[in-house]
Amino acid sequence: MSLKKPVVMKFGGTSVQDSDSIQNVIRIVRETPSPKVVVVSAISKATTSLENIARFAAEKKTEEAEKLLEEIINRHHNIINDLVTESSLKAAAAEKIIKYHREIAELVKGLSIINELSLRILDAFRSFGELMSSAVIYHAMKNAGLDVELIDSRDVIKTNNDFSRAYPNFELSQGNANSLIKPVLDSGKIVLAQGFIGSTEDGITTTMGRESSDFSAAIYGSLVDAREIQIWTDVDGVLSCDPNIINGAFKLTEISFKEMEELSNFGAKVLHKNSVKPALKKNIPMKILNSKNTKSTGTLVSSKLSYPQNVKSVTYKKNIIVLRVKPKESLSQFVFWEMMLNILAKHKPQIDILLSSNNALMIVIAENAYTKIHYDELKSEFDEISECEIVRDKVLITLVGSSLGEISNFEQRIFICNPGVKAESIIYGFNPHSFMLLANLEHCEKILVNLHKEFFENDSAASGLFDNSKSLKQKDIS
Repeated sequence: MSLKKPVVMKFGGTSVQDSDSIQNVIRIVRETPSPKVVVVSAISKATTSLENIARFAAEKKTEEAEKLLEEIINRHHNIINDLVTESSLKAAAAEKIIKYHREIAELVKGLSIINELSLRILDAFRSFGELMSSAVIYHAMKNAGLDVELIDSRDVIKTNNDFSRAYPNFELSQGNANSLIKPVLDSGKIVLAQGFIGSTEDGITTTMGRESSDFSAAIYGSLVDAREIQIWTDVDGVLSCDPNIINGAFKLTEISFKEMEELSNFGAKVLHKNSVKPALKKNIPMKILNSKNTKSTGTLVSSKLSYPQNVKSVTYKKNIIVLRVKPKESLSQFVFWEMMLNILAKHKPQIDILLSSNNALMIVIAENAYTKIHYDELKSEFDEISECEIVRDKVLITLVGSSLGEISNFEQRIFICNPGVKAESIIYGFNPHSFMLLANLEHCEKILVNLHKEFFENDSAASGLFDNSKSLKQKDIS
């Protein structure tokens, strides 16, 4: 494939968390050939701090908000002082952070008066994490001699107005990329842009969900017809299980788009769940790489489906809530479904699974603090049309691979290796790439350890599927 096609390189929060990390990013970018679009996240923990600043302001705790704001602003000034030595560049970088400081302070002042924190206002606060980090990194790159141009992602990525989980309008965004991004690449410059943020057609700032800088990178990859989308993070690649639970988790050399999509949908944090779609549509390979360990070969995500009848990884989602719903006899089936869908559309929970029988439903919801659902109101509305029970403290454990149903004694092995553990429900995914267990949260770690031992440590894995080297715990790497 032609090296003239650009590479999109995304660097997450831990990859840009401080001066040393950003210096490392600059080195990686410098050493990567071909045209480049670099997408950066906010510095580590900045988004959470900005959310807390907004909440303090809404609660009229302006002193707490201002103290936290000073801390995050000082972190950016410290990075500028460390990395930007040329006086005019240093002054320009500091001026940019001072400008953002004023704008956030104005938001705090206004929010403390109106005393109501909407998702739209929260997105306005959140966006400053990426705006500040990209400004600092831009001036650090210029100081290091890189020929780079900073682009505001809000001018490129146009989204709907579903604040906190906005979705892009690819047609509008493509037009913007053609006029704003491609000329910069054609001139030989590096494009630097923010992840996570976009804007509506009217120019109102939106965000696309927590950890969505991966999604931004995939969007940019699609818009510029990239040769490859690189996701630089703080683990060596896609692992056979969460390394914080399984110390000896294996790194996959490759995984298919379809399998990666299942992993992301059902809990794996290495890649945002929407990231696969733009790459799959244009068949652009993705690579998961470790910015802290550039010697690692990473994991290739592509359309190639290799190693059939193998479990590739096991993942999990905590904070699972189950709604058990039995329609009232007075309602016909279709009237009930219409009313039920209206309730769900109003509250917008993240539904992972919906199972139905003749007279009952089970709705499996992944609780998300990012767009909090009011479950008391949800249940109250369901009570009007059904007998409804909400069950908390569940975990959804998912095995992901290819042709799972064709693995010899697959289901038996799952339950034999977990004696005494009761699964409330077992579900095959819509495609042959996933198998799910709904269990009590207290059994989560035990089940994961047993499954990993059965399907990875005791099984002779297909040659080439896993690297021989085992991963480090995530906390050790970062």
